Amino acid sequence: MTSLFGKQWTREEIQLYVPDLSQLAPIRRSTLREGRAEGIDTVEIATGSGFQFTVLPGRGMDISHASFRGIPLCWRTYAGDVAAPYYEAPAFGWNRSAFGGLMSTGGLSAMGSPSTDNGAELGIHGRIGNIPATNVWADSGWDGDRYRMWVRGKIAEAEALGGNQVLTREISTELGSSRFTIRDTVENRTHARAEHMMLYHFNIGFPLLSSQSRLLVDSEKVLPRDTDSRAGLGSWDRFDPPQAGRPHQLFYHKLRPDADGRAHVVLAGMPERPEGPLAVYLSYTHDTLPWFVNWKCMSAGDYVTGIEPANAWVEGRATERAAGRLRFLEPWETVHYEVEFGVLSGAAAINEFAEAHQLPRYDLALLEA
Repeated sequence: MTSLFGKQWTREEIQLYVPDLSQLAPIRRSTLREGRAEGIDTVEIATGSGFQFTVLPGRGMDISHASFRGIPLCWRTYAGDVAAPYYEAPAFGWNRSAFGGLMSTGGLSAMGSPSTDNGAELGIHGRIGNIPATNVWADSGWDGDRYRMWVRGKIAEAEALGGNQVLTREISTELGSSRFTIRDTVENRTHARAEHMMLYHFNIGFPLLSSQSRLLVDSEKVLPRDTDSRAGLGSWDRFDPPQAGRPHQLFYHKLRPDADGRAHVVLAGMPERPEGPLAVYLSYTHDTLPWFVNWKCMSAGDYVTGIEPANAWVEGRATERAAGRLRFLEPWETVHYEVEFGVLSGAAAINEFAEAHQLPRYDLALLEA
């Protein structure tokens, strides 16, 4: 059954009213124009629930805009949408083409801080998010009484006489849904062992993010990155108002997976909303993404928090190698990732999800005590 407009529907019932499902849940492919965005391929998906998001096949099938019932969910940078040819690899050059958006991928052979590893100069967060996808397929169709929508594609991080890691990505959702699922497979298509790093950099901004927002996780341990982060360790789950020049903070979490081997994260806020608070959540495969990174940028004009499942820390490949956290893919080996992102509207929905996954409740009175 499909849940839509407060009612459960069968396929036959919907088809009595609707000749073309794009009337309820359109998928639109287009190409951006003007400036440095010129030429970026996009896929816009709306589910009919008020949830919509934009996938960029022209930028590694990352996700730029996302909103729920008119409320923007993501953070956008000064750079805006920037086409892949403008990518600058060295050091922090990646920032000049970083749109922020709902989700940017870090990887595949390197991610995190710039580093020099075994003679290779590696820029921040790697190359995968600036490589256009091939074999792109955006489509939809009935599966019983469920109407599925998806975009699929392949992104190859390849070089002559070097590495060849291929990411096959599917981002799928359903009619009436307020969530999507990312299913990724990465294969090392060479005869040599390869360094492999993976980061799902979800960027949440205003208005969901504010001093009334809370991060809800079941964390076995919380490790601050540096001195500025240690100063905020006592309030790692809370967010300050914007302040000019505020140092960034970053915390590494070792989350407790559930019986199905999945980790869960909720970021809740907007308690003053007439319908009650709003939250976004992540549910993902803990075995392949054993670390959760929370980046807090409470700076005026750059107000954002990153909720980021990862297979290593974000200190750079050389540091991760030395620490023993760096992962590898053997020749022709594959690894699978699954990340679900969704929206929870109202206190009942948020706390039902939290209780089901042994997370703290979103209750400002309790959290501020």
